[in-house]
Amino acid sequence: MNAKRIQVPLWALVVALTVALLATPALAQEAGDPAAAGAEEAAQNEGLPELDEDDPMYWAEMREVYVMQQRAFLKEGRFALTLYGGIIPNNIFEQYLPLGIRANYFLLENIGLELAGSYAFRRDTQLRDTLRDESGADAQEVLIGDGQASHFNFGVMWSPVYGKLAYYNDRIIYLDMNVFGGAGMVVAQTQSDFNAGRSTTAKFEGVLGAGLALYVGEHASVRADYRQFIFGKVNGGVAKPSEISLGFSWFF
Repeated sequence: MNAKRIQVPLWALVVALTVALLATPALAQEAGDPAAAGAEEAAQNEGLPELDEDDPMYWAEMREVYVMQQRAFLKEGRFALTLYGGIIPNNIFEQYLPLGIRANYFLLENIGLELAGSYAFRRDTQLRDTLRDESGADAQEVLIGDGQASHFNFGVMWSPVYGKLAYYNDRIIYLDMNVFGGAGMVVAQTQSDFNAGRSTTAKFEGVLGAGLALYVGEHASVRADYRQFIFGKVNGGVAKPSEISLGFSWFF
């Protein structure tokens, strides 16, 4: 019996072998090859920390999404009154101890309006009693020029920074830092020269400042504030007294 030989071209064998090699990984993956699946998962998770799925930071690490925690103490739409006291220490012959009140209304969580007024108690530093001239005679009088009686101003407060403190992992205290800008008037007792008497004058002033507030509970806070007043002197020039104060606020 005669057998008939079938000749297959060489190029057909090469094509068939290539197709078989390319199809093998796909078939292994479709069949659920554990080795292939494990290798692919390891490649995808390479560089990520190993975290428990119950860890609150698990999905933050996996998705690279982080959330800024909101404050429990909110100010938006609320009024606050602050009673404060402080010191204006710039004058070496006289110091002023202001006692005042601030009224705030917060348009937004970080932007508020402030209306403030204070009365300044005057304290003599006793420095003039130590002054002597070249002959050793005591100074009879020192020209102060502008003495401050009270300040009234209105402005805008902006709080760009806030945070919280933990006390023995038992209590959380919220805080924010603010900057302030405004204008108003100062009631000053002026004396232009030694022979002139003191007169009470109201002057326009600008106000700049900054502060820190610590919030306690739902309605209370403690404030530390700095204010820089700027107004014209009676004899020319610009007076720039600074006020440092500490106050207690109540939110309604």
